[in-house]
Parts: sequence; structure tokens; C-alpha cells
Amino acid sequence: MLTAGDVSGIPELYGADALYLEPYNPPHRGNLLIQAYLKDWLGGKDDIEIEATRIVESDDALGVEWAISYTAAGRRWKALPRASFFGFDEQGRIAYHRDYT
Repeated sequence: MLTAGDVSGIPELYGADALYLEPYNPPHRGNLLIQAYLKDWLGGKDDIEIEATRIVESDDALGVEWAISYTAAGRRWKALPRASFFGFDEQGRIAYHRDYT
């Protein structure tokens, strides 16, 4: 989904009042604002590749170390390390998402 720049499924993945925190920007609250932010962020990137390098799971949370590669402004960015942490609501949708760079 995200590697193709498609964010159409974001509202189904995130709860209506979900919170997305990431460096350098104010909090994003709500599945539609999260969708708009990700659409904008992905809009300037081509040939996106995402690789999960480590996954840690518990009953109500998920942690993922991952790397992203993409082309932007004529330059290829390779294997940039990231980490994301997720919490879920009663319906299994993402209620809390924090990214680290």
C-alpha cells in the first residue's frame, strides 16, 4: 500500500480519533488527517521500498524497526533506519502511532 503511494486504506487502519506522532511535525489526530499527511509526505517520493528489520509484538502493542528507500528530487535515499510503535483500539485499529528517525 504505502510503497505504491496509495493511502486510500488509511481510514480503515486507523481509528477515527487515532494519534500519530512523528519527529519534526505537530501531532496528527484522526484517521483522515493522518491520511492527508501521509499522502502529502509520500507525494514527493518515487520508487519507495520499505523493509521491516525487526518486529516486537505484545497483546496490545507492536514495535517495528524498518528501513525506507526512495527517490526524491533526483536523488536516491537508501535504507534510512526508522522505528515505529503502535497501540490498538478494541476493534484492532491503530489508536496510537509514534515514529522515530
